[in-house]
Amino acid sequence: MVDFDNIDDWAPKLADVLSPHVSDSVRQQIVAAAPQYIEDALDLLFDLTNRDAIIDATLSWIHSAKIAGYHGTRLTAAEFASVREVGLIPLIAESRRSRLIRALSPHPRWHEVAEQLDAAIQDHGRDQAAGNREGQVHLTLSRTGLTNDFNHYLTHGSEFDQHVASALLGPDGKKLLAHDGEPWVIRVAVPGALALDAAHQWSDIENVLANGEIPNLVREFLETWSYRLARPGFQSRTLAADCGMIFLSTVPASWIECVEIQGDGITA
Repeated sequence: MVDFDNIDDWAPKLADVLSPHVSDSVRQQIVAAAPQYIEDALDLLFDLTNRDAIIDATLSWIHSAKIAGYHGTRLTAAEFASVREVGLIPLIAESRRSRLIRALSPHPRWHEVAEQLDAAIQDHGRDQAAGNREGQVHLTLSRTGLTNDFNHYLTHGSEFDQHVASALLGPDGKKLLAHDGEPWVIRVAVPGALALDAAHQWSDIENVLANGEIPNLVREFLETWSYRLARPGFQSRTLAADCGMIFLSTVPASWIECVEIQGDGITA
């Protein structure tokens, strides 16, 4: 499996795939240029090689691999058992009702807002401003990004829950979510072709290429790999990359490779 944060493992494999297109001379020129920024390294790689061939080879490499995707959430013991058995199920707004009641009902003002819960669930389930997460499962490419840069899924759970809780009880609602369940990071081994599709859920890779753009996932791996050519000690996990994969059906339990409960490093 290819885990973006573990560049020591995957960089040599990608190097083998790209070797017909990246000569020793190209490598030496990138080292000599010592690009300061990660995007500059990729621009230089494209300037020195056949851009389309590099992209196509990387697409093929991703297709042939399994890509690590990470999901952060808060789960009770029963919810954890369900994920292990069934997998990650797309959000159904109404299904969040029990968790929201469980988390928010201890608030002293709960009796004042409880009757607004169903309306808030319906409103936020279809609200673009609230993330429009209905019917979706979200994974991200970088574990470091999930645990360090955008860790609110771990501190407070579902983004949908956060919006509803805030609508009902303001900051107090969100604080209550931080005390419900435990923070879990779920690592999923996604077949490469499906990872690429999920990273382009609202676009088509062929259209992306036709527009002269670099497909998602391809860009992240190539930028990091080319920067590593110039700076061999560089570690991809330091980027905390935010590259999402969106699934419109259940992410099966058979894809789940690792589930870790988070400790003191996660702060609400």
